[in-house]
Formats: sequence, structure tokens, C-alpha cells
Amino acid sequence: MKVEISPTAIVSLEEIIVYLRKRWTKKEIDTLKKDIQDFIKIMNQETITHQSLENFPQIRFALIAKRQVKLFYEVRENKALIKLFWHCKQNPKKLTDLLK
Repeated sequence: MKVEISPTAIVSLEEIIVYLRKRWTKKEIDTLKKDIQDFIKIMNQETITHQSLENFPQIRFALIAKRQVKLFYEVRENKALIKLFWHCKQNPKKLTDLLK
């Protein structure tokens, strides 16, 4: 399965990395990068599916970076589109607007 990253996901990942550089060590940032690579590898092999959201059943998510970041994605045909990276300490009210 081909994995693509949306422009919104790129921006959200950059924001998280800026935040993490202030709060975490390089080791945690490297863990985040490795988890993203592992997610892409898993999706390419089509070996796992993740839990979907109640309000958005077509959108699934995976917890990465020691469960500090959620990776939201949508599967369409034979392609997974990463829609958003979400640090779990952010305001959840903002999340609904970003996933639409």
C-alpha cells in the first residue's frame, strides 16, 4: 500500500518537532522519526489496521512516540493518506476541525 503525507500532516509534524525540541531530548525526537518510518513500513506490508474514530469512521489512528503523538490516516483504495500528527497534550476541540 502506498503511503502519502498531506500538507496538513507536514505542518503539524513540524509544529510537534519544534515543541519537542523545547521539551524532549534528541532521543525522543529520534524515537518519533523511527516510529513514523515503522508505521510506513507496516502500511506498505498491509499487516495491521488501527482503530477508527467514532465521529469519522473512515479515519484511523496510531499512537507513536511512546504514546505521546497520534498519527491520523485515511485509507483510500490502495493508498494510505496521513492526514495529521497530533500531540496528545493539545486542545482536543481543535482536532475535529483539522480532521474534516
